[in-house]
Amino acid sequence: MSILAAAVTFAIGLGLLNLVLAYGIIRRLRSDARNSPPAAFPVTDADSLGATAEEFSVRLEDGREISRDTVADDTLVAFFAPGCGPCTELLPHFVETVAHSGRPAEEVLAVVVPGKEDSAPYTSALGEVATVLTGDDARTVEAAFGVSAYPVVCRVEAGGRLTALARDLRELKAPVGV
Repeated sequence: MSILAAAVTFAIGLGLLNLVLAYGIIRRLRSDARNSPPAAFPVTDADSLGATAEEFSVRLEDGREISRDTVADDTLVAFFAPGCGPCTELLPHFVETVAHSGRPAEEVLAVVVPGKEDSAPYTSALGEVATVLTGDDARTVEAAFGVSAYPVVCRVEAGGRLTALARDLRELKAPVGV
């Protein structure tokens, strides 16, 4: 009888240990999921073209305000996430293409979403050719456009209506005219 009691006690202890470890793993996975960009990519589906970004408003350090209503016609908007492999590959091509286009920085909006890695290399490179948003401002614009995976490059007309979008400048549906 004492062997049976010991076996039952051992099984209960093992079950409790399993529950504690599973709880720890689930907490860790949820924490990681909150700190990293999701993998969904709803902004590039065909239904997104012609859609209008949700209302947003952010104020830059120089005092200028950027909102859905102040976005100029034919603005190029790019979303980057530090630590994203495709973003790292796109960054130099994007900067070079926009620089050669002669497009003013006011017509190019670069949104660098905060992540696990340092965003300084992105902000310094993009700052030469675009108006750069980081931190909470970047999260606000990201939510307004419905972006949840990176990179995303889109063309927006006045009022925030999406006219072209892709994961790379070379893939934009409409002519880039950058």
